[in-house]
Amino acid sequence: MFDLELEGKVAIITGGSDGLGLASARRMAMEGAKVVICARRENHLERASQTLTAETGGTIRGIRADVSKPEDCLNLIEKTKEIFGGVDILVNNAGTSAASPFENVSDEDWKVDLELKVMGAVRMCRGVIPIMRERGGGVIVNATISGGKAP
Repeated sequence: MFDLELEGKVAIITGGSDGLGLASARRMAMEGAKVVICARRENHLERASQTLTAETGGTIRGIRADVSKPEDCLNLIEKTKEIFGGVDILVNNAGTSAASPFENVSDEDWKVDLELKVMGAVRMCRGVIPIMRERGGGVIVNATISGGKAP
């Protein structure tokens, strides 16, 4: 183990109920960060929050949010600020991928994907940067994967 110097830091992790987001939340909580995870599905969020709390003993909050919706981004950031006083770390990890070969993915599917992964990240960054500046700095990690498979 090594010290990531996260003790007392506040982290928001979008797409935090599964996969890479859940693993990131687990590690940050183990290092002493106060972690807010968000997901679109309340049942996934509740399960992940309970699991993380049990595994790490850390401070975990789950807030339902669909980061493809501007109002949900604002609400997530405001609730985090109300609960913990600010934001030090943002991990933009929300996203899914169409379960189709590339050539079969429609323009509409691409638009939905871009709204979630790109514009969701843009809105979250736009919302937390002023808060991070007030706190003397912060860290933003953009981790988006659209899937991968050899042709």
